Amino acid sequence: MIRMTTGQVKEFFCDKENVPCPLTERLVKAGYQQISGGYIDRARWRNVKVSYKENSPSQYWHLMTYCDSRRSDHPFTKSITCGELVFWMAEVSGAVEKEQLERLANHIVESADLSRGVRPIYDRKKWNREIQDLCFDGLFEKVMNE
Repeated sequence: MIRMTTGQVKEFFCDKENVPCPLTERLVKAGYQQISGGYIDRARWRNVKVSYKENSPSQYWHLMTYCDSRRSDHPFTKSITCGELVFWMAEVSGAVEKEQLERLANHIVESADLSRGVRPIYDRKKWNREIQDLCFDGLFEKVMNE
């Protein structure tokens, strides 16, 4: 079985920091960002601003710091469940057609529960799985074939 590694992912995405990602920005600015744990805790620990309203930290930062925290031969698999990261990777790489990503982003944003306070609440388990199902295989193909 052929596996994608963090080294391959980092190499593929290292030059994509400034690639426009309007769909990912819309999604995160609508509140679809991890609240704590993982890259959010890493950002706070490194004094990087955390604000979904400002799309901060960026998903580029998220990916690069993740890759830097692993050996380059560490498998990059579907165990990566952060929806906003996988969505960004699909958008900036062109691994999934824009219309498909736009449709999914619309469904996610429209699903927000706005009844519990200022920040929208999402069923992240459901939507992360939907993002993974739509995007991961295309990402694998892009990274492995470039």
